[in-house]
Amino acid sequence: MQLHEALTMISGMSESELQDLNRAVIMQIKDRRNRDARKKRYEFKAGDKVTWNGRNGHTEGTIVRVKRKKAICAVNGDTYSNRNWDVPLNMLEVA
Repeated sequence: MQLHEALTMISGMSESELQDLNRAVIMQIKDRRNRDARKKRYEFKAGDKVTWNGRNGHTEGTIVRVKRKKAICAVNGDTYSNRNWDVPLNMLEVA
């Protein structure tokens, strides 16, 4: 099914059908994110050097602890010296 066809079908749905569709889409997105986090959880371990782009731009750090969906990363730099950040696993890349 093409996106255009799906959008055409959606326009003919009732409000309750749209709510059911919305719940199904949200569940699908959450399942994919959980699956990706599970993969990343085994990819990283404490002591790994990582980078990520966050609110403060490109940041480098070292993983202190890997949790279910996030990792605690120690950042050593002039602006944020000796701070730990709780970073989502899907944002991390090996440095």
